[in-house]
Amino acid sequence: MAPKVKMTYFGVHGKGELIRLVLHAAKVEFEDKRISADEWKDLKPKTPFGQIPIVTWDGVEMTQSNAIVRFIAKKYGLAGRTEEDFYHADMILEHASDFLHAIIPIRFTDDKSVKQSKAETFLQKTVPSWLAGAEKILKSRGGVWYAANEMTFADLAMQQMLFWLVWKEERAFKDVTGCDARFTILDNYPLVKKNYEAVMNVPEIKQYLENRPPNLMPGL
Repeated sequence: MAPKVKMTYFGVHGKGELIRLVLHAAKVEFEDKRISADEWKDLKPKTPFGQIPIVTWDGVEMTQSNAIVRFIAKKYGLAGRTEEDFYHADMILEHASDFLHAIIPIRFTDDKSVKQSKAETFLQKTVPSWLAGAEKILKSRGGVWYAANEMTFADLAMQQMLFWLVWKEERAFKDVTGCDARFTILDNYPLVKKNYEAVMNVPEIKQYLENRPPNLMPGL
């Protein structure tokens, strides 16, 4: 019997998009409830930690995005076949989280000169080092997938981070000059690029990306 699943999050990618990707990859039908800031004001006091995303799974309320990702991935064969596979996938999830934690402060920097400086450091130092690490891992794992010789939640996590890196609307680069190198930077990391493109061509992911609703808050 199929589970009854509802995901509640803002109408943006943010910390919820990886959950959506994993749900689609797992072929799980779910209600994708995208709420506004006004709706969040009413909902926030009712949540366990005062934050979203929240997934309700057969009546069980789940929070903390990476924990939800791991739960779904394990349940639907997207976490590898062994504990070692899971470790490799989870390691890459943490690597993806490093990117997320680095880009979020840039998105919400109001001072233009400070934002310019942060974005330059991110693109010139943080991103190359981060991509080099991912390239190294892929090479050591056979050059196709980050874990288990098949797609796992690790590949989906990297897809989302890389999408933001090359996304024209990404808020971290709004009103920032000299950042066009981000559009071609993956050419320097061929295995990372190949993996990114492979994930986007998985039928369930491709269909979702082609029909993904527009963000309610641009660039997020």
